[in-house]
Amino acid sequence: MSMPKVSIIIPVYNTAKYLDECMKSVLGQTFSDIEIILVDDGSTDGISPKMCDDYAAADKRVRVIHKVNGGLMSAWIAGTREAATDYVSYIDSDDWVDTDMIESLYGHVSAKHSDCEIISSNYIVEKAGERRKETQGLVPGVYTGKELDSVRRRLLGQEQRPVTMSRCMKLISKKLVLDNIQYCNMGISMSEDVNITLPCLLDCKRLVIVKDGYFYHYRLVASSIVHSYNSKLLSNLELTDKTFREIFRAKNISNGEEQMDREFIIILHHVLKNELRCPEKGVVKRVRGIFLRDDIKAKIDNTPVAISGTANKLLYFCIKHPNPVVILIIKGIINAYDRKTN
Repeated sequence: MSMPKVSIIIPVYNTAKYLDECMKSVLGQTFSDIEIILVDDGSTDGISPKMCDDYAAADKRVRVIHKVNGGLMSAWIAGTREAATDYVSYIDSDDWVDTDMIESLYGHVSAKHSDCEIISSNYIVEKAGERRKETQGLVPGVYTGKELDSVRRRLLGQEQRPVTMSRCMKLISKKLVLDNIQYCNMGISMSEDVNITLPCLLDCKRLVIVKDGYFYHYRLVASSIVHSYNSKLLSNLELTDKTFREIFRAKNISNGEEQMDREFIIILHHVLKNELRCPEKGVVKRVRGIFLRDDIKAKIDNTPVAISGTANKLLYFCIKHPNPVVILIIKGIINAYDRKTN
């Protein structure tokens, strides 16, 4: 076996149902110089830990880390610290990838920038009743110097980000990740990928957007989104807002505050959808309580954002005008969409 060039890190937590499909796609990679690090994050299903060990016993490219449960962020961090290569690629254990993904991405690496580059592909959302391609906002190509500086000034705060903030579907220089783990806030439970991808993008010297390359298949389990109400979503938004502003300041991005002002409004769309999908009564009162709160209303009124998508325009209108009739109409539209795509 030749020395591996890429470490594929797969966090595992009670995902036995999907792990075989994920591992089949990883073990079948046409690029053979890989190591696969399965991070069992304290799985409790009685199946996933043994599956990880069985894979390691069957294929010498596979290593397993068993750890106390600490959440997704702690799992991929543990895997990154154990990686033996210059490049890491992250795959969530309920997703899968095309077998030529690593070969295709590695074909774009630069020896000169092996410690400070990101190569990103596109992805496909796989959901019951729906399958859609998602494309990076940036035109495919290589970004360095002033072009890359321009990208950094618009990473956040837009309806469509120039680069998706997922740590997946990418090859990332391991050093870039390790140097920025210090910015990871373990209290964040939503947008945790942004917490590491943002500082990496602000530090990288070379960014490659691969043309086409819909290698990564992101499994969206609709039922978990529709029926799970997160009462802490707003407080998490406020924590991410504080954390990401600190990252922009640490990296000396002159318009970081402006980006984050707009980003706060963009993420409020997710807060609204969360509230409208809550199965409990009192939706009108909750929504009005959030969007008429003095500090949030001031941010909405004083931060113009460009919204073009029809669905987002409806949500944005509700955010700006949270009257009972509008709230109930938008709730009905979302419920109808969920029924159609489940």
